[in-house]
Amino acid sequence: MSNNNASPILGVIFGMIAGAAWGLAFLIPSMLSNFSSLEITLGRYLMYGLYSLLLFIIYKKNPLHIPPRVWYRAMLYAFTGNIGYFFFLVLAIKYTGATITTLIIGTLPIIISIVGNLLHKEFPFKVMVIPAFLILVGIYLLYSNEQGDISSITVSKSSVLFGLLCCIIALALWTWYGISNANFLKKESEVSPDLFSTIVGVQTLTLVFIALLISKLTNQQIIGNLLGKDYFYHYLLGIIVLGVIASWVATWAWNQTSIRLTVSIAGMMIVFETIFGLLYSYFYQSTFPSVLEMVSIVFILTGVTFGIWRINTYQKSYN
Repeated sequence: MSNNNASPILGVIFGMIAGAAWGLAFLIPSMLSNFSSLEITLGRYLMYGLYSLLLFIIYKKNPLHIPPRVWYRAMLYAFTGNIGYFFFLVLAIKYTGATITTLIIGTLPIIISIVGNLLHKEFPFKVMVIPAFLILVGIYLLYSNEQGDISSITVSKSSVLFGLLCCIIALALWTWYGISNANFLKKESEVSPDLFSTIVGVQTLTLVFIALLISKLTNQQIIGNLLGKDYFYHYLLGIIVLGVIASWVATWAWNQTSIRLTVSIAGMMIVFETIFGLLYSYFYQSTFPSVLEMVSIVFILTGVTFGIWRINTYQKSYN
């Protein structure tokens, strides 16, 4: 494969770019508080799909020249990495609360690294004990001073359990996507990572149209309600940023990371999504991070850096 000799440093840089793009998904929804999570989610992926379709047409790609297995995989990833993941994430936040949900989803870097290593046996697990501990401590500190927990949610115990189930489903979906997507790109020679980002976007558009059709059949007037709301142009600008940057650019950069790094190291790059999300929030609110937040970010970055160093050192010594 042509990317085998690609620099791991470049993979880390692309991982940071993906995190910077994904981090916008923390900021933009808070700026569009007049709109529901469903409206923002569908708008985001509609723009992602339309932008991908436009690129597909501009580059004159013939869909018949792309193997069916690629379209099938793209549809799976459009659901697990985009629509399905965010659908269950929104439900989890609604029924369990943002803090608990974020804490669970925040373990994604560790979960992907562990599961990826279980599948590929890239290194002994003892290599990752200290880095994983540092990252988990950082994630815990990051959200330990957040407001709100299960006790503040005025819903039944069964609803909270349902929210936790949705959170676990979202975690499982993205874990499978992150690992499967990386493996697929490393083995697939018919399409480049750039083109595959676009194909996933086209398939995401298909899922959005299906969702809009279902809403129409069930008399959910999503589009009509949107057009009648104030600040619609703010919404339009927001979903363009989410669709093009937080979705297409993020997926493109993540694919570049996936082909340059092992699954375990690539998984750790996801922490940059949280870090950039926080930085955007500080900038938007014109505030500075607290001492506890600064310490947590140091823990996370130290864990990621130390983990990459430990894995690379081990692999060099045994190759």
